[in-house]
Amino acid sequence: ADVWVTLGALEGAVKSGRISRERIDDSVRRLLEMKARVGLHKNRRVNLDHIGTVVASGDHLALADSAATRSVTLPRDRDGLIPADPRDYPRVLHVVYARDEDLTAGRALGASLGVYFRSLTTRRMSPDSPGAAYEELAWLRGEADLLLVSAFVPPRAGAGDVMVPEAFARFVEESSAGKSTVVVSLGNPYLLTAFPGVGTYLLAWGPHEVSQAAAARALVGVSAISGTLPVSLPPLHQRNEGLTRDRVPDVPRLGSMSEQELEIGLFRRGPGDRPAGPGGAEGQDPTISPLEVDPVEVGFDPKGLEALDSIIMAAIADSASPGAALAVGRRGKLVRLRGYGRLDWSPDAPRATPSSLWDMASVTKVSATTVAAMILAEAGHLNLDEKVVAYLPWWSAGDPEKEDVLVRHLLLHRAGLPPFRRFFLEMEGKEAYKDAIGALPLDYTPGGATVYSDIGLMTLAFIIEELTGADLDSFLRRRVWGPLGMQDTGFLPDPGLLPRIAPTEVDTTYRFTHVHGSVHDENAHAIGGIAGHAGLFSSARDMSVLAQVLLDGGSIPPCANVVDGGVPCSVARPGPVRIAAPTSVELFTRRHDSTSSRALGWDTPSEGSSSGEYFSDRAFGHTGFTGTSIWVDPELDLFVVLLTSRTNPTRSNSKHVPLRRAVHDAVAQAITDRPVQRRRR
Repeated sequence: ADVWVTLGALEGAVKSGRISRERIDDSVRRLLEMKARVGLHKNRRVNLDHIGTVVASGDHLALADSAATRSVTLPRDRDGLIPADPRDYPRVLHVVYARDEDLTAGRALGASLGVYFRSLTTRRMSPDSPGAAYEELAWLRGEADLLLVSAFVPPRAGAGDVMVPEAFARFVEESSAGKSTVVVSLGNPYLLTAFPGVGTYLLAWGPHEVSQAAAARALVGVSAISGTLPVSLPPLHQRNEGLTRDRVPDVPRLGSMSEQELEIGLFRRGPGDRPAGPGGAEGQDPTISPLEVDPVEVGFDPKGLEALDSIIMAAIADSASPGAALAVGRRGKLVRLRGYGRLDWSPDAPRATPSSLWDMASVTKVSATTVAAMILAEAGHLNLDEKVVAYLPWWSAGDPEKEDVLVRHLLLHRAGLPPFRRFFLEMEGKEAYKDAIGALPLDYTPGGATVYSDIGLMTLAFIIEELTGADLDSFLRRRVWGPLGMQDTGFLPDPGLLPRIAPTEVDTTYRFTHVHGSVHDENAHAIGGIAGHAGLFSSARDMSVLAQVLLDGGSIPPCANVVDGGVPCSVARPGPVRIAAPTSVELFTRRHDSTSSRALGWDTPSEGSSSGEYFSDRAFGHTGFTGTSIWVDPELDLFVVLLTSRTNPTRSNSKHVPLRRAVHDAVAQAITDRPVQRRRR
């Protein structure tokens, strides 16, 4: 409570030998290193205008949720009440103890518990509650099967006295003697000394909404409990004590609270809460867009397409991804625009829908950067056979041979660049990345080989931004996504969209959180979220619009609303929209030569292609590391967009690979109005 008293005590502890100087130095060094990682040694001022987006970012919310979940501690459970099976307690009395001014105390906890318990009665007590209030509590206690006391008592400096009224302490002690009672402290860990006879005591460490939701999950077994005491609770428990509890699969949800009522960020799961199986996906019907038309209308066998649902749901059940979204179009009409499963592995995660947002990963290379390059090349602003250094003079600083690299080389992955570098471990910000890429030497002679490279498309984005005077996101919003009505597409999604965004990996090496609402690719994250190789977020609904534009040679017809005869449509387009000429689309999407499968930016089918075995040689597409893909086949007049989050929770999951091939093969083989042959090997 008094900084100078604290400093004096610390100095005395060092002088007496209780704490070593080395321990102090180590602690200070960690603090200074943390400040250096965020650049405070270079810029000590921050832009307060960014607080609303930075503090509420998806990364920070997910990290808070994860920390709250993992920190829940169970010092004692003599009565074996945790996890509490909702079926064993038809009537629960929840007593919230907090100061009158603590208006949010208990609200998130009660809302979360309301999902599980059939009958939940809540009463709020304060330091000034009259005796009559305790009389009512005593009567309600007699009617309840379980008493849950959540106490929001602020922590103090040291153990000291826990200031709760004698009447409240007596009520809790008497209740624990004759009624199943759980006390949850969301503040002062020493609260147990006020009623030491309580048999079950849970610590959630703070009054915040994430802590309240974490306590609720731990209490019913939705989350495992693994925390240990960082302090002793004299004379009752010692430091490092803490009981463990495993997660309970399929906790029954008997309450009246709906998922929609909880979609306010209070009940999002942390990375430790993934079920062992398909989560909430099993047994769910797909979420179907009204845009879908009868498959017969565009030359499909309906029964052949029905296999798609089974293929995708089986993959979800096999943990390929917690959910997926699919768009299939032919002859300008959608026959599939569906969501499957959920956006995360928790049973209460939002369902995947055609408008759910996915981290597109390397699909960014073609749906953003390559499209922008195509537009600029058609307009004469970008010459594909011009040297990169003509647009970016700094680019050859690290190797004179880079002066021979052409823009075309970047698109074909023949610039001589390495596949990637782990720049994010050493730097952040666009200028730092430009300096590092400029100083990077080539691995091979430009044009001499084809080596897929993130760095080449990052460079191309720098050129586009130099030519347009705007960042990649702004240019494409103005020139492509806005006119096409692609309302779900862009970089740096607003934190308010988190409930619609599929999380990706549980990052254990760089950000140390479950990545959600922020780009998965580490370099794209470190550069600022807008990059030429990754960073785009989009939906199956929006990507179907772009796929149809490319299939139709750069144009798309109008659509009056989202239910308009199957035409891909996110928002109304009052008239036709053209972003490029058919010759430009043909130029960029046709395989360049026989030495590789690469077109300009795009890929084309090859042995083992993700497009399967039946898409024609004229098809073009691309995949993304997070589990996304887009394939367009002008010969079959067909496109398929398949979006998954296969990196959730780990990038070691490769079950999306056979899923992609199976989906594309099933679609192609369902075509009835023309022969579809297995592609020549």
